[in-house]
Amino acid sequence: MDKMYYKILFLFALLQFTAFNVFALQKNPNILWIIADDLGNDLGCYGNMDVYTPNLDRLAAEGIRFTNAYATAPVCSPSRSSLITGMYPVSINSLNHRTLDKKPLPRGIAPITAYFRKEGYFCTNADEYREKGKEDYNFDTEYIYDGIDWDERQPDQPFFAQIQIFEPHRPFVSDTEHPVDPDMVQVPPYYPDHPLIRKDWAMYLESIQVLDKKVGAVLDWLEEEGLIDETVIFFFGDHGRPHLRDKQFLYEGGLRTPLIARFPPGMAEKGVVENLVSLIDVSATSLALAGVVLPPHLQGKPFFGDDKEIRKYVYGFRQRMGDAVDDSRSITDGRYKLIWNRMPEVPWMQLSSYKKTSYPAFSLYQYLYEKGELGIPFNLFMAEYKPEIELYDLKDDPYELKNLANTDLFQIIGKQLFQTLKNKITALEHGKETESPETAEKGVKSGRSYGQLKLEKMGLPKEANPSQMVKYWEKELLNK
Repeated sequence: MDKMYYKILFLFALLQFTAFNVFALQKNPNILWIIADDLGNDLGCYGNMDVYTPNLDRLAAEGIRFTNAYATAPVCSPSRSSLITGMYPVSINSLNHRTLDKKPLPRGIAPITAYFRKEGYFCTNADEYREKGKEDYNFDTEYIYDGIDWDERQPDQPFFAQIQIFEPHRPFVSDTEHPVDPDMVQVPPYYPDHPLIRKDWAMYLESIQVLDKKVGAVLDWLEEEGLIDETVIFFFGDHGRPHLRDKQFLYEGGLRTPLIARFPPGMAEKGVVENLVSLIDVSATSLALAGVVLPPHLQGKPFFGDDKEIRKYVYGFRQRMGDAVDDSRSITDGRYKLIWNRMPEVPWMQLSSYKKTSYPAFSLYQYLYEKGELGIPFNLFMAEYKPEIELYDLKDDPYELKNLANTDLFQIIGKQLFQTLKNKITALEHGKETESPETAEKGVKSGRSYGQLKLEKMGLPKEANPSQMVKYWEKELLNK
């Protein structure tokens, strides 16, 4: 009798275990990336109390929230090129933003969709309206997806899907349901307390709230179609915030982005992970979850599963971005951050037609500086040149305002970081094809033309000065 009792108990437990894990045993999970344009760690679940993000907060509560996730580049096209290949943009000649000289990927390297397809996955790329989604890759390739909507796949066929959401990319959009009061927001301390800064920041937060609603709609689709518990969901930004000193720069605001992962029941414990993660690790992790044997060239590292790896460092890369030519690299171990400016003669505030016509702060800084009203530390950003090395203690100085490169800390920490960075860059840039001077010049001219056309649409002269730009933004944002 006792033996029969324990046998029945064992079979019952086995049945429960099988039912609980039937999904994992029968097939590989669907993989869904939800990608926001230009998003920093400015969500409720990341501690920002000025923004209302119930859907993303719920996603984080149901999954894993990563607190130290970094893009490889602080602008879309190199970052997205990196994401879809699992490679650093400098290793696939894709670092210059929207180069006009696109080339095929280096021999032996393919977009990760090629590996998903071999594993039987249906690959899609859409926006939140289920229309063709943003790609913005800096390499020459044919269409690398099977379709736009995962509903196009065969019955029971797993999918790898991306949903590209525009927000909070500029121009910002209003959230009339939950307006953000500019007088109440907490702006980062590397911006002066000015009405234009506050209003612009509030509109950024409202755009995040619009993003949150769109994420909620995507989650509703999955639930309505019975896919929510058959799908691994990754949510992240393609890079950091669309603000001055953030996007296009290797500071934390330009590289750090939220990363949230929600797994089917039984696959992973919920919680918070503080380990360093590069967004190319999302590529590697997604392939591993699909049962793909990772290609040896892949530079991403799985952060989930039996073969997960914990990073000691993450790296950032910045080169020509439109008509703003520069060359910088960065490394962080999570505590200390080093930026290597390889063109220190180029100022932080060099002309960027995109920033001039899109960022109120860009012209405001120039306007206040010319009047002698831009105080410390904001006026430091107006220097005629950059230091070759910047070193920051992210624990004591999370906003990177105190460069420690000329202190004793550089001898203790900085030298080792710098040597590690140089060694890494030497390895990654082996075989690098430099953008030709002719192509770079075309890129600069294209950026300038874009800026002048946009100024015309704004009703401003082609060479609008800071005073004219500030008056425009005051009229647009403050109704002055």
